[in-house]
Amino acid sequence: MKPGRLFAAALLALAATASAADPIRIGLLPAADSIVITIASEEGIFKDKGLEVEPVPFRSALEIGSAMRAGALDGHFGDLMNVLSQNASGVKQAVILTTTRANIGQRCFGLAISPRLSGVIKTVSDLRSASTAMSSSTIIDYLLDRMKDQEKLAPRAIKNVEIRQIPVRMQMLMAGKVDAALLPEPLATAAERQGARIIWDDRKLDEPLAVVALKSRFLNTRTVSAFKEAVSEAARRIEANPSKYRELMVKKRLLPKDGADGYPVVRFSLFPTDDGLPPLPTEDEVRRVGKWMASKGMLKSVPDFKDVVYLR
Repeated sequence: MKPGRLFAAALLALAATASAADPIRIGLLPAADSIVITIASEEGIFKDKGLEVEPVPFRSALEIGSAMRAGALDGHFGDLMNVLSQNASGVKQAVILTTTRANIGQRCFGLAISPRLSGVIKTVSDLRSASTAMSSSTIIDYLLDRMKDQEKLAPRAIKNVEIRQIPVRMQMLMAGKVDAALLPEPLATAAERQGARIIWDDRKLDEPLAVVALKSRFLNTRTVSAFKEAVSEAARRIEANPSKYRELMVKKRLLPKDGADGYPVVRFSLFPTDDGLPPLPTEDEVRRVGKWMASKGMLKSVPDFKDVVYLR
């Protein structure tokens, strides 16, 4: 059976079991900060807060979107673009928390140049139609445009190459099959250690980079508060004992096995918030992302803030 058909069959099976299951099924991407959801589940923090949450790993935002539309998931870890596009397709949901926001103190995404070209492309000004592994309609696509604006790059400085699965982007970059790739941590650091050159990163931006959204039927004060409290506790445990969680992150393939000890574990408490998590997306940020998506033909209009972020 072809890979696409295998995924479709698995999705149908997952949807069938999800309809009768009690847990809140949360789709996860292979990003370092998604570990808070896993820890909150595996260490019983969600249960202590009165919730049953089941993390479900996926390899791409496209697959998560399909699973959300199929009714196989109740929420997901991802980005604002995925939330807005799913809402527009009728899968009503809202952001309940942010796991990562761009901050000068921590790199979350980096534009990596293949080791094959790291001696030639040393800065963004050296980019000349560089084939760049990315995924359209996601945070990667958005950040590449933000990078172009920030660095005043010509529209043709990079040539987008559509590669949906995050690990495959890394593999193609290191094999020299693409010139560049915008990678999330820890893949950016892993690529750097294997000879790639990071020529741009997100630290000077002010953007919510990763969020958790729940479908409308779970958007009530009790559920949302309990979910946030559990994730906040998981984040505190990670920051209090990062070495303990490196092993789990390697096991979940969120950190490379080689050199994991030297990788700085993701930090969440870089902002002065009461819950120790990054702030929710603001109205201006939702509008900026919505306008960008509308300009790309991904949305017909910019959505209302109250339909995107749960504030009650």
